[in-house]
Amino acid sequence: MSYRTIVVHLDSGPRCAVRVALAVRLAASQGAHLIGLAPTGLADVVVSMGTAAPDILELIHLSASVLRERAEAAAVAFERQAKSAALASHECRVVQGKPIDAITSHGRCSDLVVVGQGERPANAEDQAADLPQQTLLHTGCPVLAVPASGNFDSVGRHVVVAWKDTREAARSLRDALPLLQAADRVDVLEIVAAASEEAARRVALLDVLAWLGRHGVDAGMRVETSALEAGEALLARAGALSADLIVMGAYGHSRLREWILGGATRHLLAHMTVPVVMSH
Repeated sequence: MSYRTIVVHLDSGPRCAVRVALAVRLAASQGAHLIGLAPTGLADVVVSMGTAAPDILELIHLSASVLRERAEAAAVAFERQAKSAALASHECRVVQGKPIDAITSHGRCSDLVVVGQGERPANAEDQAADLPQQTLLHTGCPVLAVPASGNFDSVGRHVVVAWKDTREAARSLRDALPLLQAADRVDVLEIVAAASEEAARRVALLDVLAWLGRHGVDAGMRVETSALEAGEALLARAGALSADLIVMGAYGHSRLREWILGGATRHLLAHMTVPVVMSH
């Protein structure tokens, strides 16, 4: 089992090259087709009440041209990085419109979407601060979020899987299977609030390890008690284990047409120190 199509979001931000480099390495290791997706964003034109209609149209046209040129520059940089790697195949798509709309449309026929952590760059139209959240909610495939700082020359050699007895955790485990099969080490970690829960959770995790084993993944088990908030405890433990990738379910609920992230998911997206694969 492997990912056959990977989409990476391109923008004009300083972290784009790091994100592309990670996506290129993953695509090469998986034998996947890599798509660099460069949305233009939408023109943001501020006009006064006295501005004539022809002038407004000209401003919109000029703004759209600048956005198009910026997206095309990101596409050129992607091509340069992709051509230097031994990829099975790759392509770049410059798409007019908002990033989340482009990612949703093009990501639905992919196995993995790679986006930035959700920092808001100087050019705010490039990427919404909640892009990972919106991608998780709308795309229907696993999302690899890349931290806003740091370089990641190796990703997926030591993977920590955050486990809970939930649909989201099970979904993330299945979606990350190609990465787990390629890893040198996999630790399935469950954080519990009380030490009295540890024994029962270890028994329950035996089914998880057995399922992974049938897929060729020799995983270790860790059940640990922590008084910390779950996301904080997970990041601390992953750091102590020197993990280079975290896999977890994305939790949340809908309220008034808005998806509200759960506490652990929100903490990971805000404070991640290594790349995180999430599924919802």
